[in-house]
Amino acid sequence: MKKALLLIGLLFAIVGVSVANTIKYVDATTLTIAGKLSPTTNPYHRVEVTDYPSLRNGISRTGKPLEATLLKMSTGIMVIFETDSPEIWVKPEYGFTYPFYSMPMSATHGFNLYIEKDGKLGWAASRGRTVDAQGEGKAKAERPLRLIANMEGTMKRCVLYLPLYSELLSLKIGVAEGATIRAAKNPFRHNIAVFGSSFTHGATASCAGQTWPAFFSRSTGLHICSYGMSAYSKLQPVVGEIIGKAKPDALICDSFSNPNCEQIKSRIRPFINAVRKENPNMPIIFLRTIYRESRNFDRKADKSEQARIDCAAAVMKEVVKEYKGVYYLEIDNMTGTTGETSGDGVHPHSMGYYEWANAVKKPIMKILKKHNIK
Repeated sequence: MKKALLLIGLLFAIVGVSVANTIKYVDATTLTIAGKLSPTTNPYHRVEVTDYPSLRNGISRTGKPLEATLLKMSTGIMVIFETDSPEIWVKPEYGFTYPFYSMPMSATHGFNLYIEKDGKLGWAASRGRTVDAQGEGKAKAERPLRLIANMEGTMKRCVLYLPLYSELLSLKIGVAEGATIRAAKNPFRHNIAVFGSSFTHGATASCAGQTWPAFFSRSTGLHICSYGMSAYSKLQPVVGEIIGKAKPDALICDSFSNPNCEQIKSRIRPFINAVRKENPNMPIIFLRTIYRESRNFDRKADKSEQARIDCAAAVMKEVVKEYKGVYYLEIDNMTGTTGETSGDGVHPHSMGYYEWANAVKKPIMKILKKHNIK
């Protein structure tokens, strides 16, 4: 019996090797990289963090990644290509990975594939492996991973969303031997920066392409570039400088979810001034923070959250009078009215992000139109 099982295992191993040998890999940098504004030494970083020494690197005493580490993560970055392959694989090499406690591995360090059909991008696959940053576990996580198989052999435009809470050191895309894979035109227009908290970073999203900026991008056709910084989105002027130097066409800010009232009061103007230094006429749209469902029954949390919202509203009432082209959108129920869109009491799950994108779409597009961004 043991010999039979051994032979079966050996047969599967041989089959696995033969399948793997039928796949050819190309470096993802030979394809179209989108979802970022600034050139970086590592193509999967969003910012060249070494240019900004005031950004803290590494992790905090509580084990959370700090600003520079967060900006090395590939959230919002896409690889865009065309292929007629019946199957698509990825072969990643990871740097830092962060196992966000309430997210699936297909979102934190996995890959999310969308494919165009009838002129519209549709979900095709999302997969990831367990990541162990050390030793054998890391080697297993970096084995080739098949995202999808059994597709028709017609040419398809693909958009591959990269991991939300991981740093990639390299990435290869695999297709069947004999199939074509080539860079494709970015289907998104203009360059719109989005700066924000873990909400913008994509915390508790089901997969990498289901953050609110990604939903918003696909529904509007705008090229959205994420500066989501998880818990460290606190209106730091240095981040305003980073975004300003990237010269986006517009900036959307989910920036009142992390800072306290004093930080909002003291930093909002220096942040805007830093952005505007090289972009004096660029529209900047600030969003009111969402309703966190942890407030529902916790009276202390309810009071604290409302105080933050009231503070931001009072500050922005004055700011929009001072700065031409700066807007503040106070949208109720951005994540819906069902009370069923929270992933962990703070962050929405994918349906909440979908609702968020829909709630802001019309008012944001109306503002952008005033600035000839359509």
